[in-house]
Amino acid sequence: MLLQFCSAVHVQAVKPGKNLPPEYRHWIDVEVPYIISTQERKEFYALSTDEQRDKYIENFWRIRNPDQSSSFNSYKEEHYRRLAYANENFGVRGAEDGWRTDRGRMYIILGKPKQRAQYHESANVRPMEIWFYQAETPLLPPYFYLVFYKRSAAEDFTLYSPRNDGPVRLVSTGESRNDPVMALNIIKKSLGAEVATHAVTLLTNEHASLDSFEPSMESDALLNSISNLPDNPYTTAQLQANRTREHVTTSLFLGGTDATLSYTTFRDNRGRTTLSYLLGLKFPDARLVGTRTDGGNYYDLTLRTEVQTTEGKPVYQQEDRLTGDLTQAQAELARKKRFGAEARLPLVPGSYNLVATLTNNVNKLALRQRSLVVVPTPRAHGLAVSGLLAYMQPAAVPDPHSQMPFSGSHFRFTPLGAQNVYIHQGDNLPLVFQLWLEPQTGPTPTPEKIHIRYEFGSIAASHTEAQQENEDVEAANRDEAGNLLTGHSVNTSNLMPGVYQVVVTVTRASEPRPAYATLNLHVMPTEDYIETWTVHGPADPGGEAADDFKRGTAAEALGADEEAEAAYSLALAENPTELRSLDNLAALLGRKGMTAQLAALGTLPTLTKTAATPATLLAITDALNKSGNPKAIVRLLEAQLLLQAPRVDIYKVLADACEATGNMNRAKELRSLAQNLK
Repeated sequence: MLLQFCSAVHVQAVKPGKNLPPEYRHWIDVEVPYIISTQERKEFYALSTDEQRDKYIENFWRIRNPDQSSSFNSYKEEHYRRLAYANENFGVRGAEDGWRTDRGRMYIILGKPKQRAQYHESANVRPMEIWFYQAETPLLPPYFYLVFYKRSAAEDFTLYSPRNDGPVRLVSTGESRNDPVMALNIIKKSLGAEVATHAVTLLTNEHASLDSFEPSMESDALLNSISNLPDNPYTTAQLQANRTREHVTTSLFLGGTDATLSYTTFRDNRGRTTLSYLLGLKFPDARLVGTRTDGGNYYDLTLRTEVQTTEGKPVYQQEDRLTGDLTQAQAELARKKRFGAEARLPLVPGSYNLVATLTNNVNKLALRQRSLVVVPTPRAHGLAVSGLLAYMQPAAVPDPHSQMPFSGSHFRFTPLGAQNVYIHQGDNLPLVFQLWLEPQTGPTPTPEKIHIRYEFGSIAASHTEAQQENEDVEAANRDEAGNLLTGHSVNTSNLMPGVYQVVVTVTRASEPRPAYATLNLHVMPTEDYIETWTVHGPADPGGEAADDFKRGTAAEALGADEEAEAAYSLALAENPTELRSLDNLAALLGRKGMTAQLAALGTLPTLTKTAATPATLLAITDALNKSGNPKAIVRLLEAQLLLQAPRVDIYKVLADACEATGNMNRAKELRSLAQNLK
């Protein structure tokens, strides 16, 4: 293994050895010079035998494999494809030196550009190429350009820097006289304003003035980041994590023998439903607590949830990172207690399959649980009850935005269980649930009592008869959506160890049909250690908009198109930059043939500030075209051209719209730009 090997080798900064065999010299100088880190290069130079070098190269590729459980290494295959392409298409044909060129280097590092515009024969401008990229790593801006130019006919294309080169270098005539503004005007006249802008900045979201040249510092920072990707701390940390995983065998236990999944559903004051679930281990597991080199204790888990329809159709996936530090006393208790992982899933009423995978990142052991869950549909007119939730003391804590798991009516409860609950003999059973009534009408609702009966009896016939407790609650306390949070602490002091069923029956005078909710209660002897500790991840930073996007996805997967449309629209209203909702909404409206509603999306203010996906843009402009509104198409696409990559299809649509509005010069310019794109 690589870590074991590296620890045994004395690594020191040495100059490349002259006696390095040719195949290894070729590997480090020609095959991987742009992806190997400085430290890895030093380590490789320090090796003394071919066997060590072969093992090092094998591990070099293994730790970069996206799927380390597979013998196929997609990263390695893609790298050598890029290398072959660079040698075939750049540099001197047949010389296999394309990797040395600037274009070859960028292609090997970043891959194929999304767009590649060539300007090899332009008046008064040196041969140029502009490549557009959408970054696949968080270390680079989401969208950016690279500009290459030829300094002379005999030289290859050079990577352009707005600060170190400047627009004067791009102009072939002496007319500019080292005047960058004049050079920008020459480029603009010959190739258009968009190309001139790239001489000032390589970033899509940075303002560039063509009236006064201020070279972009951010552009040079971008070029520096690209060149130093192998030595970036984030990259080295990821590789170190992959090296560590080489020594770990991940065991995956499938089935329900080691864990249980219980859940409940609450509604908010708009009537939107959220399912929370608890994946609980049946037995304590001391391996969940890790110890750092400094003696500190911690836990580190990942809870991955796959939501599917009952037919197995994917709805969405969610990943929660569960991490934290523990004191010595907390760690000792945690090793003895059962563990539960909490998650929160915004969903619409319906039935779903959940696949929950809990991975302990301390030892790489994982457990997977599958479960069918039902988000109940409230009655249009009448009374319904959410699932029963047994919770741990102390009582609930405020959660104003209801963004934590097991939050209802702005209060968060630490879950003990839902469908199945374990308590000690003599303990009380604290329960909480929501009553779902019709929404409030009028400023002064009529007083009304809701009667609740709690019954609990043994599932086995040999036990005593069911016990019963009763209480009344005031219906006028419900919120605007008709939700009324209530609860009760059931006295179980008379129950012997065994399995019981708790039944909650809710009735009201104005409604003949009662509502029910149940759970199974396991009363354990006092000597059995059943205490539980639970953890959950942070709230989704997307807030309500991210929640409604997920609800829209769920509704669409269930075939509830109207509900999906409402959820996506609400997400956009809550956060106009939630463009996933815009994409899904546009696709949904297009599928349903709702041309007017689709065309109306073109007026969203966010489309003047944020780049939309080309598919969504083309769908909206097609609807605008059918509505006979070319001016709206021009406004929309002219704004979007400043925000995203040039595309042939968008140029053509905009050219047609300009022509329809009588702007023939702009239409001609756009068609020319389209011809220059590959």
